[in-house]
Order: sequence, then structure tokens, then C-alpha cells
Amino acid sequence: MLSLVRTFLLTASMLVATLPIDAGDRPNILLIMADDLGYSDLGCYGGEIKTPVLDAVAERGIRFSQFYNTGRCWPTRGALLTGYYAQQIRRDNLDGVPSGGRGVRQPWAQLLPNMLKPLGYRSYHTGKWHIDGMPLQNGFDRSYYLQDQSRFFSPLQHYMDDKRLPKVERGTDFYATIALADHAIEVLKEHKANHGEKPFFHYLAFAAPHFPLHALPEDIERYKDKYKRDWEVVRNERHQRQLKMGLLNTKLSEVESDVGPPYHFPEHLEILGEGEVNRPVAWNSLTEKQKDFQATKMAIHAAMIDRMDREIGRVVKQIREMGELDNTIILFLSDNGCSAEIMVRGDGHDRDAPPGSADTYLCLGPGWSTTCNAPFRMHKTWTHEGGIATPLIVSWPSGLKARGEFRHNPGHVIDIVPTLVELAGGEVPKRLNDKAIPKAPGRSLAAALRKDGSVKHDYLWWYHDGHKAVRVGDWKAVAANGQDWEVFDLANDRSERNDLAKKHPQRTKRLVETWEKKKEEFKKLALTDLPPKKPARKGAPRKGKRPASKQTLINGETFKLMGKKAFVMMPKKSKRSNPQPWIFYAPTLPAYPDTHEKWMHSSFVKAGVAVAGIDVGEAYGSPKALKFFDGLYDQLTKKRGFAMKPVLFGRSRGGLWVSSWAVANPKRVAGIIGIYPVYDYTTYPGVQRAAPAYGLTPEELLKRAPELNPISKAHVLANAEIPVVLIHGTDDTVVPIEKNSNEMLRRYEKAGKRNLIRVIEIERQGHNFWPEYFQSEDLVDTAIANAKLGARQ
Repeated sequence: MLSLVRTFLLTASMLVATLPIDAGDRPNILLIMADDLGYSDLGCYGGEIKTPVLDAVAERGIRFSQFYNTGRCWPTRGALLTGYYAQQIRRDNLDGVPSGGRGVRQPWAQLLPNMLKPLGYRSYHTGKWHIDGMPLQNGFDRSYYLQDQSRFFSPLQHYMDDKRLPKVERGTDFYATIALADHAIEVLKEHKANHGEKPFFHYLAFAAPHFPLHALPEDIERYKDKYKRDWEVVRNERHQRQLKMGLLNTKLSEVESDVGPPYHFPEHLEILGEGEVNRPVAWNSLTEKQKDFQATKMAIHAAMIDRMDREIGRVVKQIREMGELDNTIILFLSDNGCSAEIMVRGDGHDRDAPPGSADTYLCLGPGWSTTCNAPFRMHKTWTHEGGIATPLIVSWPSGLKARGEFRHNPGHVIDIVPTLVELAGGEVPKRLNDKAIPKAPGRSLAAALRKDGSVKHDYLWWYHDGHKAVRVGDWKAVAANGQDWEVFDLANDRSERNDLAKKHPQRTKRLVETWEKKKEEFKKLALTDLPPKKPARKGAPRKGKRPASKQTLINGETFKLMGKKAFVMMPKKSKRSNPQPWIFYAPTLPAYPDTHEKWMHSSFVKAGVAVAGIDVGEAYGSPKALKFFDGLYDQLTKKRGFAMKPVLFGRSRGGLWVSSWAVANPKRVAGIIGIYPVYDYTTYPGVQRAAPAYGLTPEELLKRAPELNPISKAHVLANAEIPVVLIHGTDDTVVPIEKNSNEMLRRYEKAGKRNLIRVIEIERQGHNFWPEYFQSEDLVDTAIANAKLGARQ
């Protein structure tokens, strides 16, 4: 062994202490992450799904029994590659902080590749990203970024080396899990040919087995009859294997039969049909149709994991052929627990298509998710053990003596960065551009890899979707959103069956105080080094300042109705239905819909959903304009065979029009979507400008706001159970989010209908033409699903 000498290398503006060993002597690293994988899904963690490759990796190394993630995909990925809790770096929500899934990290919150580069590493990324920025911008040398999580067979959004690729057409042999392995193998071959003297770090992030449940027919065939039996029996069998192998020593958690998906979409349940069930009820209480439907879903879930294992085998084979397997650290884990979610996005769900095919959209749901998370409670998004516990397998044949051993000390994804940097012969950087970097909470597990129990955290902390948890030693306090704190002794009750909060009030108090204290510390750190606010771009172009936009119609027809110009955009004939699902669009001024919305409207018509609107002028939601909306509605529903319940789409000022019409006609509305929509005319255009359209003085319009202002009538929409999805920028000074979209959310919440509304907040964006406003798959997929549901009502 060469003597240890500390040297400092200045690379990428970062100082890293290193060991003076040749780059070729350092270990390679293959970090594999699954998506929505349950704790007991792998064979080596008690599952019945065939995972021989990962089982073999476990036999060559170590399995952790108490390793944790954050409970959700994007917070886990930020924590995994930085060593910080997601809330510290604005990658999960904290009140009063521009944070969450679209939060932007501080400059000092570097990703692992930038820490490995001074040690001689080349870094590669394959698969899901879900971190701010792009892979090559964050230190990776090559990347295939699969952004489209709704389509395993024909993704619309994917990137090679940060450059967008054409969409994959239907009917090819593309399947995401195989494509990811293909890319990993390609860059590993390239590495061997061109950079063989350097070690590699490869981050391979599979989308499987995340919904939609899409799998190859031959993979589904292997499991088609395996799950036509009681899911609780399968759960118990997994638990017995866990006990027998020595992985755990705890009882099975109680089945929480009243806990369903974290986000409820009742309209999507109708799309899926009578086979779907959104509670983990007793198997024998299901109808035969439900049993068949649920068994099929679990078979597809198993097929996705089986295929992922096979593709990992191909990557491992490539590393073996390079002669690097013994000196490669392989890590495998999941980003959160198995998911109880049930929804329909992407290209929708065709009940007549083969389950698991591109034309279907299925989610596993809480029944089988309860089994997959055995022996623990709850699911993805929750901070009970079922949401945050992950398998962690680590193998390094030439660097670790362990073979088939377990490690029972707790660890967290924040520990991966310091662990890998230490094993690579370096230290986590302490300074960047001559400024001190805040100390990260992650702890190196290098010693734990050599000996069980040798690394301890002062605390572990969680917060997501209002769910809270903290672990100190073997004691854990956890509170589901809106519920009281529970306290568990995990040394004797890992499955969280026996709440000791009342029995140990002082301990409970100390644990809760620790959680609160850390939250405030994290918030303080999250507010450091905030990026400067970009000036918000004002609303619609004004005369003399910007050329007027031109109306852009897809398969469009224009016609006169009641003296006004109207339009209809129709799907091609093979995609049309009777009744025809449709989107009722506003504003239909001469410039709208414009080219910015082209992708959205193309997506609608390709999915078989028509779009229609009528130009009522600058009406600002005035009742005088609603008769023209009524006229177009009657024309389309009575004479053209359109559905009686469209989805209403209001962009900017159009929000006033569609919400006013929805308040007057709640039984005619299948849903509402909006892009920075106006719901309060006192914010935009203001009563001075809006008054003439209403035929009132500004003073009269303000006085009659409780009657005429759409936001004042939001309870009507909530009580009619109209689902709403809105996308809005936090820096919008033209249409302030707080008084419009977020106020709509609060009104729904007050009416007890919080589950029916979602506001997608876009940090640091104003009232502008930012492309992501108009290319939100979430918004479009929801509109399509609700429009098709409205056509069946």
C-alpha cells in the first residue's frame, strides 16, 4: 500500500483531498436505482419474483436491513447525489422556501460526479433524472436521460447528452428498461476503448417498476397465474422468508384497510373500470373480476422487476468482460417504497387493450403495494417504514471481505456520497471557490461495510407531503399528514404496531422537538444563496412592443356563430368518438390559441379529444359573454355529437371566462385546467379595466364581487366535485398565484375537497412564454383523462 499523503487538487473550482494512488487503482462504481420498488420485491429480500442477478450480487456482498430513502422519487435523487437532505438543498418542500420538485440547489450543493472528477473518474448517467439542471451540466460525461415516465414503449421526451431526441414512434421494439441497459453497455464499451486507464462512475436509474405498468408480453407470461391468490398470503410468505434468512426479526404490520392512494382521482377509477379497487381490503371480499384485475396488475409489476434484473445482468456481464467486475463497487436501492397510487395519465387507458401494453395505464394500487412493502406499514410518500425503507445491496469483491452478510445499522441515502468518495480514496469537499461549504449530514458507511453497527447517526429526519418522522437511536416519532405523532421502539417493533407516544410522553416530546429544531435549521440553510429573481415578463404582448401572435389551429375549422368567430380542432376520423370528448378553450381572442400552445392542442387531438372556442372579445368573465359560450356549447352538443361535459381550459384571462361559465353550469363540466389563470378580477385586469365589460362602474363591480367575481363562487365548483389542475409561476406579477390559483386551492380545501385540486407551482417563473407551461404532461394527461370520462357521463 502506498503511504497516505494529503494533496489538494483544484478541479472544477473545487478542492478535494485525495490519496496518491493511480486513477486505474481506484474502484469503479455502478450505482443502480429502481423506481417504486417495494422492500420485499427482490428474492434476496424475501420476494418470490425472480431476481437471480441481484440475488447473486447480494451473495457476493452485503445487504442492509435498515436503509432509508426519502419516501419520494425527486427528494431521494437529490439527496442521493449530494449527501444533503432534500429540504436543505430546496429539493423538497419547506414552507416559505422556493422548493419542491422544481426547486434549484445552491451552487455548493454539487453532485457526486463533480467530487469524483478530481480523483480521475469519468461519470455516466443512464435513465431517470428528476434533479434540477441537466446531467452534463452537473458533471456527467455522457448521459441518456429518459424524461417521459408515462410511456415505456414510446417516450416523447428523452435526451442524449443533454440534447433532445425525436420521440419514439409506436410499434417499434423500443422498451425503456432494455434501452437503458443498451445505453449503459454502449458507454461502458466506449469507456474501455477510449478511457480504460480511468475508473468509471455509472449511475443507472431505471424507471421500473414505476407506473404505468408496462411490460413485454413474454415477461408477463412468466407470472400470469402466479398472483391469482390472496395478497395477504403472499405477504405472509415473504415475511416468513425474511425471518428465515435473518434479514429481520419483526412481526408483520397490521393491514391498514382504510388507507388508499395518497392522491385520489375518482374520475380515473371510473376509467379503469369495475375491476379496480383502491383499498387493501380482504381478498375474499373482492369480486372475481376484481381478483383477476388485481392479479394481472401484480403479474405486470413482477414482470417489470424480472426484466430489470435481466438487464442489470447484461450490464454486469459487460463489466465482467472488461475485466473490471472484481474492482467494481455495485450498489442497488430504490427511491421510495412501493406505490399505492392509482391514476390515468400518458396516453390514457384502453380497457380492451392487452394489460401491460402501450394502450393501457395501470398502477399497482394499495392492495399489492401493502404486500410489496412487507413487513412494513404504509406506502410511497408516507414516512412510516413502508414508504421510506429500501433494500440496499453493496458488492465489491476485491475491496470487501463480506460475502452474503447483513448489516443492521441504520443508513440513509445521504450516506451514499461520503461513502463512495471515501472508497474512491478522497474526501468530501469542504470549500468551493474559496468559500466554506455547509457541512453535509451524510456519514460514510465505509466502516459499516467492513463491520456491522460501526456507524451511527445522531438522528435521521423525514418530511414529505406533510408526513413527518425522526429517528434517534432505535426510537422513531412519525406523524402522517394532519395526524398525531406516534412513537415506536424500532429495536423491538420495526413494523410500527405498538404506538408508545402516551406511554413515553417525555421521550415523545424530545423527539418532536428534535424534528422541529432540524426543520428550522434546514429552512435556514435552504434560504441561503437564493438565486436572484428573474424579472417577470409581463402578460400578453402590447401594441407597438411585440408583434401580435397569430392564431394556430390543429386540424382546425373556423365558422361564425351568433356573429362571433368560433373554431373547432378535430381529431382525425379514426380517433373520433360518439359522443366526442372535448376541451372548451378560452380566451379565443384573434391571437389565441397561439403557437405556444401547439404542442398541447396537438396532444389533445392525437388522443382523440377535440378543442373548441369562441371569441367573445375582452369580456373578463362578464355574464354578458356567457351567452356566446352557451351558444357554442349548444351547437356542439346538439348538432355535432359532442359530449355534454367538456373540460374547460383557461389560459391567463381565459380563467375568468371558463370559471364564470363553470359556476353557472357546474353540471356541464368534466374538469378545469389552467395556465396561470385569472380567477379574481380585482387582481387582473383590475376593476377599472373590467368594469366596462360588466356594464358597471368600478365601484359597483367591486361591491358586487361576492356575486360576480369567480373566485368568490369557487365553492360552487368544489361542491360540484369538479377536478382542477393548474400550472402557475411563483413570480407572476401580472396574475399573482396567491390570489388566483392558490386561492382557488384554499377555497376547495375549505369546502373539504382538497383532493380534487392540484396547483403545479413553477419556481422563479412569471407570466411569460416559458415552454414548460405549455408542455406540461401532467396538465395535458389530466385534461385528456377527464375529457374522456366526461364523454361517458
